[in-house]
Amino acid sequence: MRDLTPDDLGVLLSLFAVLLLAFGLDFHLSKRSAARHRERAVVFVLISVLGQATTALSLVLTWVAVWSPVAWERIDDLLVFIPGSIAVLCAVILTGETTVVRMLALLGSRRSRDRSASRGSQPLETGRS
Repeated sequence: MRDLTPDDLGVLLSLFAVLLLAFGLDFHLSKRSAARHRERAVVFVLISVLGQATTALSLVLTWVAVWSPVAWERIDDLLVFIPGSIAVLCAVILTGETTVVRMLALLGSRRSRDRSASRGSQPLETGRS
């Protein structure tokens, strides 16, 4: 593994800061959705918490390394890259889940509109013979 330069550390700080903001802003569940899909909601909340914790750890270690070269010599690169990699993986999983849920909601609303439109276009029976 190559040694990180101060520029590399700055890029990592930016990445971890953006990830932390994304974890804080992106994951929302409606009460109805959480009640209906309890197991799935618990899994994704746990993934979100794991992502936030590993991102915060990576962010702090990288911040210390930027401002203290002596500390960076003692901090192994893997102490930043392993939690950072876990954070990125959690972000990818949550992004994929959000995308799938939005697509399913869009398709579900389209199907319900198609059903109601097809019902409305059928001739009404008047009961006369």
